[in-house]
Amino acid sequence: MTDDPSAKLAQTAWDAVACADAETLTHICSKDIVWHAPGRGPRSGEFRGLEAVLDHLRSVGEAAERFSSQPVAVLGGEDRAAVVFHATGERRGRVLDYDAVLLFRVEDRRIAEIWSVPFDQRAVDEFWA
Repeated sequence: MTDDPSAKLAQTAWDAVACADAETLTHICSKDIVWHAPGRGPRSGEFRGLEAVLDHLRSVGEAAERFSSQPVAVLGGEDRAAVVFHATGERRGRVLDYDAVLLFRVEDRRIAEIWSVPFDQRAVDEFWA
């Protein structure tokens, strides 16, 4: 992993989400965090505030019969970071297998904003439909 502070923050967030560690997320995210999830499905939209983001993340886990993701690369610079990842899932007979990037904006050493950018938005929309 890189020594970049923004990349370390992104990696910490990734690890916290992976083990459902809301306490760590509370410490490293702005209370006004905004998560941008593109697409046209029920998991799409802007989620504003820490509780809304945590609820969104919980809903992903609850709606899928199986969902897992693994980071491929973590990059950082000044007030930005990115996690490139691969994810798979199963839901209602549908299978999802895709790559994506999470883009982080860091402000005052906390995560202020996240954009989820799937490489195949159509596949993601169809999976959650």
